[in-house]
Amino acid sequence: MYYLRIKVQFVLLFLQERLVSMAKQSEKKYQKLLEKAEELFWKYGYGSVSVDQIAKEAGISKMTIYKHFHSKEDLFIEVLMKYTVHHMNILQDKINAKYHTFEKIQEMYDYTLNLSNTLSPIFIKEIMDRAHILQRLVSYKQEKMLVMWRSIVEDGIRKKEIRNLDVDFTANLLLHMPNAFIRSEDYMDETKRLKMLENFFDFLKFGLLGGIENPK
Repeated sequence: MYYLRIKVQFVLLFLQERLVSMAKQSEKKYQKLLEKAEELFWKYGYGSVSVDQIAKEAGISKMTIYKHFHSKEDLFIEVLMKYTVHHMNILQDKINAKYHTFEKIQEMYDYTLNLSNTLSPIFIKEIMDRAHILQRLVSYKQEKMLVMWRSIVEDGIRKKEIRNLDVDFTANLLLHMPNAFIRSEDYMDETKRLKMLENFFDFLKFGLLGGIENPK
């Protein structure tokens, strides 16, 4: 009886290790799938990439893809969400590394602007053409960035680097105000865009937020 119990425990241990190993392999395949899908979507665009191509490039079966996702669009959404989460985490780390309120604000706008410039116009259009996907991404991104903006404003008021303001109103204003400039024709001209952004940031510092002293 003793030896039988030992044998059963050995078998259970073996099965447990086997399951853990299989789970790790499955996770590796899943991550490889997301990485390769992102690479292909970014390079060729959503419409030009097939599930067969993704499976081949990722070194997995088509069945494995459909095990995790019902459709190519579901995979596309997951890739976009993973991309967004990744960059929101990077942005949060960069904000945390800054001390002064206006350094944090500058980082928020600079990082967002630089990130948008890395995406091709075709890729952006494919997202814009899919309203349900765009809405999901925008909602998630705005939710995270609004939390960051609130934190920046609260910290600035506490350190007396900006005047006492309505935190929720100011955070929402800082989040949505750049949308007015994206539609401006001047935004397409690099020289005019840089000047416009310089004036915009100057307004934020000394018109809206009330920085302590104006360098001019």
